Amino acid sequence: MLAEIESAGTLLPSGMHRLVLLLASVLISAATLQGQTPTTGTVILIVAESMGPVDGALVRSDPFSVTTDAAGRARLVLPAGRRTLTIARIGYRPKRVTVVVLAGREVPLTVSLTMEEDMEMVEVEEIVVSAARTERLAGETPIRVEVIPAMEVDEKTQMSPSGITMLLNEMPGIRVQAVSPSLGTGAVRILGLPGQYTAMLADGLPLYGGASSALGPLDISPVDLGRVEVIKGAASALYGGQALGGVINLVSKPPTGRNELLFNRRTLSVTDGASWLSRRFSATSGGSLLLSGTAQGAEDLDADGWGDQAEARRWGVRPRFNYVDSAGRSLFVTLGYGYDRRTGGTVDGGLAPDGSSFVEGLTGRRADFGIRGQLPTGTRGHYAIRGALSTNGRERRFGPGPREDDRTSTGFFELTRSTATERSATVLGLALQHDRYANALNAAYDHQWTTPAAFVSAERDIGPITASASVRVDGHPEAGTRATERLAFLVRPAEQWSVRLSGGTGYAAATAQTEETEAIGLRQVRAGADLDPERSTGVTLDIGGQIGPVELLLTGYGSEIRDAVQLADAGDASGDGILINATGPTRFWGGEGLAIWRFRGGKLLASYGIAGATRPDVLTGDREDVPLISRHRAGLDLMLERPGVYRIGLEAIVYGVQRLDDDPYRSESTPYVYAMFLVMRQVGPAELVANFENLFNVRQTDFDPLVRPSPTTGGRWTVDAWAPLEGFMANGAVRYRW
Repeated sequence: MLAEIESAGTLLPSGMHRLVLLLASVLISAATLQGQTPTTGTVILIVAESMGPVDGALVRSDPFSVTTDAAGRARLVLPAGRRTLTIARIGYRPKRVTVVVLAGREVPLTVSLTMEEDMEMVEVEEIVVSAARTERLAGETPIRVEVIPAMEVDEKTQMSPSGITMLLNEMPGIRVQAVSPSLGTGAVRILGLPGQYTAMLADGLPLYGGASSALGPLDISPVDLGRVEVIKGAASALYGGQALGGVINLVSKPPTGRNELLFNRRTLSVTDGASWLSRRFSATSGGSLLLSGTAQGAEDLDADGWGDQAEARRWGVRPRFNYVDSAGRSLFVTLGYGYDRRTGGTVDGGLAPDGSSFVEGLTGRRADFGIRGQLPTGTRGHYAIRGALSTNGRERRFGPGPREDDRTSTGFFELTRSTATERSATVLGLALQHDRYANALNAAYDHQWTTPAAFVSAERDIGPITASASVRVDGHPEAGTRATERLAFLVRPAEQWSVRLSGGTGYAAATAQTEETEAIGLRQVRAGADLDPERSTGVTLDIGGQIGPVELLLTGYGSEIRDAVQLADAGDASGDGILINATGPTRFWGGEGLAIWRFRGGKLLASYGIAGATRPDVLTGDREDVPLISRHRAGLDLMLERPGVYRIGLEAIVYGVQRLDDDPYRSESTPYVYAMFLVMRQVGPAELVANFENLFNVRQTDFDPLVRPSPTTGGRWTVDAWAPLEGFMANGAVRYRW
C-alpha cells in the first residue's frame, strides 16, 4: 500500500509528499493495534420518553460524552468497570444511571427521561461540538467553539424565519454586513474581518462552495437548524484557505418523525413560508425534507426614486437521509437546490442623479450534494469520509450595461482517521478540493484550482492543561505549498473557571471575489498585476467562569492580514477599478464581555464589545481606520418563558460610531439603537408569534441619502449601509408542529 502512495505522491509538491507518507504510515500503524487485548467495553444506550425516542440528549461519563441520534441511540466506549452515566436534554429532568462495563463486550441499556415544564436551560458548555475536528464537549475543547444552541435557534426562528442574519448578527464578534444595499445581500464578518474570509459549512460540509458569496447561506430558512457552531479567528489549519477568518458550521436537526410548518407575514410586503418534514424509516434510519420560500415587494421609503428594499422571490428545497446503527456506523446524504431573484436600484420611474434609469438585478441558481460516512474501528476510533459538490450560477445586471454572468463550482473529498483515549484525541486526514470560477464578461479573474492537502489535529491532557495542535499543508496551484498551524491551551484554575489561549496562521489565494466586488461585479474591474496570496496571524484569549448564578465570558483578540486584496481606482478618470495587494498589513483588535443570568423562567444576557482595525490607504499608503467597524457595541437581551405556554423577549443592541469610506455626506456614522420585542403564545400544537423589529424606526436615509451624487469606483451609485434601511417592521407568524 505504501508503494501505491509513494507512486501517487510524485504528483504532489515535495512537502506534501513527505507529509502524506507520514500520515499513511500512522494510519497503517494505528490499524495494526486493533488486535490487542481489549480494556474497554461499549454501552449501547437508548434514551426515550413517553412519546418516543429523545434525540440530541447528552450522555456523559467523564471524560467521555456523546449525543443520541434521531432514534434516541448513543454508543459510548468506556474503560471496563463500574461507570456512572449522566443523561441531560433541554426540557427534561437530568438522570444518572450506573452501569457495569465489560471488557470487549456490548452492554445494552434503556433510559427514560421525564419532561419538566419549568426546566432551566442546560448550559451551552454541555453541547458536543464537531467544528474543532475532535468531537468533544464545547467546554472541554481548547479551541473555543461558541455555540448557538437549539433553544436560541428556535427563538430567532420565531423572530426572523426567512434567513439566519438575525441569528448570527446578535452573536458577539459577528456582524452581517450589507454588501449591496440595493439588493439586500450581505456577508458574515468574524472579529471584523471581511466576509470573504469566513468559511460557511452545512453539517461539516462545504455545500456553499469554497469561496464566500453574498447569496446562499444567509438566506436559508433556520427552521431545520439544530445548532450553530462558530470558531473565531484563523482556522486554515482545520479547513484550508477559505477559513482564514473563521468557521461557521450550520448543524441540521436529525429526523425525529416530527414535523413543523411556519407561515410569516411582515410589513413592507414580505411573506415567508417554510415546512420541515421528517420521518423515521426504521430504528436506524430516517429522512427529512425542508421546503422554504420568500416573496417581498420593492419599497422606496424615502421617496427618492431608489429602492430601500429590493423586490425578491426565492425558494429552496433540501432533502436529507440519516443512518446510524448500534455499532456506530453512520451515513448522511443531502441534496439542495435554491433559486433567488432580486431587483433593486431605481424604482417606479425614478432616475439616478445623472438622469438615467439604473436597475440592478441578480438571479442565482444554486445546487449541491453532500455525503458523510463513519466506520468505527475497534473501540477507540473510526474512519470518516466527507464529500461535496456545489455549483452557483448567477445572472447580474447593473443598469443599462451588458448582463454579467458568473459561476462558482466546488468539488471536495476528505478521508480522516480519528482515535481517542481517556486523555487524548487525534485526527489525521487527507483532502482534495477543486474550485472553479468563470465570469463570462471578464475572464481575467477566472481560475481552476485543484488543491491536495494533508492535516493532523491532536488534543491531549497534560497535567492540569489540555493542549491542542493542528497542522495542515495545502498544495495550492496558485498560492504554492502552504503550511498553516493552530495551537491552543485550556486551563481550569478553579472548578467553574476556564482560560483558553490560542493562536494560528491562515492563508487565502487571491481572488476577485471580495466584499467590494460583490457590490459592483467585475464589469469595470480591470486585470492588473499578479496578486500575491493573503496571509494571516491571529491570537485570542478567553476567560470563562461563573459568579453565583451569572456566567461570564471575557475575550481579547488580535490579528493581522498581510497582502490583503484591495480595490483601487484605475486612476485614468474612467471609473474602472483594479485589484491590488495592500502595501502594508491590515490589523484587527478588540475585546468582548458577555454575562448571562439564567433564572427559573428566563434569562438575562448583557454584552459589550470594543473593536478597531487599521489598514494602509489604497492611494497614499498611510494608515487609516478600516470602515464599517463599530468601535463600541453593547447589547441587552431579556427572555421570559414557560415551555409549551408562552415566550416574551425584549432585546436591544447599541451600535457605536463607524468610520465610513468614500461617503460624500459624512466620514463617520451616527450611533443608534436597534431594539426588538417578541411575544409567543402556545395554543395546542401551534405557536402564535408577534415580533416587532427596529422599535425606534432607525433609518439611514433619515440622516443622509443612500444614493451618491455621482458613481464611485466600479460604477457604484450607493454609499455603504451603516444602519438599517427598512425602518420599523412588524411580523405575525404561525408555527404548527405535529
